[in-house]
Amino acid sequence: MILSPQAADLRARWIGASSLETTPGTILSPKDALAGLEPGAAVFVTALRDANPAETIAASVHLARRGFVPVPHLAARGLRDAAQLRDLCRALVSEAGVSHVLLVAGGLPHPAGDFADTHDVLRTEILSETGIRHVFVAGHPEGHPEAPAGPPHASLLHKQAVARAQGLTMEIVTQFAFEAAPIIAWERSLRAAGVHLPVRVGLHGLVSPRILVRYGLVCGIGPSLRFMQAQKRRLHRWFLPSDPAILIDPLAAHAAADPSTLLSGLHFFPFGAVARTLVWRRAEGARTHDAEGARTGDHQETSGSSQRAS
Repeated sequence: MILSPQAADLRARWIGASSLETTPGTILSPKDALAGLEPGAAVFVTALRDANPAETIAASVHLARRGFVPVPHLAARGLRDAAQLRDLCRALVSEAGVSHVLLVAGGLPHPAGDFADTHDVLRTEILSETGIRHVFVAGHPEGHPEAPAGPPHASLLHKQAVARAQGLTMEIVTQFAFEAAPIIAWERSLRAAGVHLPVRVGLHGLVSPRILVRYGLVCGIGPSLRFMQAQKRRLHRWFLPSDPAILIDPLAAHAAADPSTLLSGLHFFPFGAVARTLVWRRAEGARTHDAEGARTGDHQETSGSSQRAS
């Protein structure tokens, strides 16, 4: 896809400032899957079903010491009560300097304690009281099997209002998808409903279509999943890493053409391929930088020729 200069510039900035997520085990591993990631990058710390809060704290401390921005997941249904939430937030803030968290309901079918969803956590005001300043919340461009009934985007509108009342900044991180069109349509519907939160688009890492379909089935992704399943016919590519640029380019083109867009960045779900995804990320950044340099050089040469001709 050929991008306009504005879209290409936006694409470069998005890739350069993109965040990613991985498990505490990967973060704390001596193999150092994050080697080469630039200081200041945001790294989300996943909270698995059987996660120990101590691991989340340790991983966040490790990230902070290396100059990254730790963004631990807080899974509402996995928390016992307000006291545990308060202790966890205090520890994250005091020990790791955490100011950003991702608030999710969590993968448990039933709450382990007092919190049924993210609204219950936000209502306690514990996040703002303990020093959390920025909250990421989940967005689902293709819907979610457990989405509450009611008007479209009512949940996000409520979270937006609560965040404003508590002095929190808030941002949406979307579930990953395989096609750009559903994301663009969903983003437009957010604005129409009155949601004004920036949207960081979730992307798969450099993993094969076969693995992506497996995760898509778990996450309940609809139209995009059917698109990926159709790629089985291209068996020569079924086991090769899928290129995230297929999504990034049309999203950048859309955002560059619409100044009112909420799309503001990218977030990678590496699905275990952290190092490979980071290599791709660096290579794409360098490729985009070289392309921009070539365009600038062409422009300067053309300008010089025009001046000489005059």
